[in-house]
Amino acid sequence: MMTKRLVFFGILLSLSFLFLGCQKSREKELGEKELVRINDVTISLEEFQQMLEKQPLEGKMKLLSEKGTRDFLENYVIPREVLYQEAKKRGLDKNKETLAKVEDARRAILIEALIEEGLRGRDEVSEEEIQRYYKENQALFTEPQEIKIRHIVVNSQPALKEVVTKLSQGESFEKLASTYNIGKFKEDGGNLGYIRRGQLAPPFAQFEEAAFSLRKRGEISEVVSTPYGYHIIRLEDMRGSALKPLNQVKERIRFFLQPKKKQEAYLEYVKEAKSKAKVLINEKLWAEEKKKESKPKKEKK
Repeated sequence: MMTKRLVFFGILLSLSFLFLGCQKSREKELGEKELVRINDVTISLEEFQQMLEKQPLEGKMKLLSEKGTRDFLENYVIPREVLYQEAKKRGLDKNKETLAKVEDARRAILIEALIEEGLRGRDEVSEEEIQRYYKENQALFTEPQEIKIRHIVVNSQPALKEVVTKLSQGESFEKLASTYNIGKFKEDGGNLGYIRRGQLAPPFAQFEEAAFSLRKRGEISEVVSTPYGYHIIRLEDMRGSALKPLNQVKERIRFFLQPKKKQEAYLEYVKEAKSKAKVLINEKLWAEEKKKESKPKKEKK
């Protein structure tokens, strides 16, 4: 992080010297800390650096070079200020519609800040909630202890295309495995017997995941790529069952529960805020307005 800051600062210094050098006629007019002046508005080097720091991560990557930083200055910072000044010059800052939009934006920002502050710590999923969900929904985290699988494996795209086409036409999986499989995998129609979780080597993790994601006997997987080639897996049988340990599924549960917990915390926070406020609704006026809205519909009938 410190290295990136030094890179930023170095670029900014060189940029300021370059900019000042290109503006020799104004060199005396600009102060030492002024990076650019647009009409009567000055943007200092410090302010410019703050603008850079506020950019999203993907934007910052473009600013790690002098050219990128200079482009940001000339094509974003300066035009933004020029247009802002022009808008004020034309009186748009006093325009009724514009002011309404500004107020809407101000309200939205303030509400977002309030919610963020109010929900801090209240929308976090606790360890107890994770454990409770795990105990109450163990079926979701139980999978066959062993599965028997058969596969077709080829090492070229043309062969894969032929296999997929013939499978879609209803040809026998075993027959295609015996015909197309490479090496020893032709034996017994691609039968791999029973396997357990974690039994296969790391390069075959995707293969294992695809195999254990199959739920019904005879179900066929999508194409999976491994160091051997392209595989299509069919589930033949399954026996026994194994519950995944909590530590393996904890983050998955947290990810699932987080939006619900956040929504519940938000609704509770709004309820609390409303209970502290004095809210009066003119029901008579509301009813009269509803009558007006329903009249045209009745007249059309």
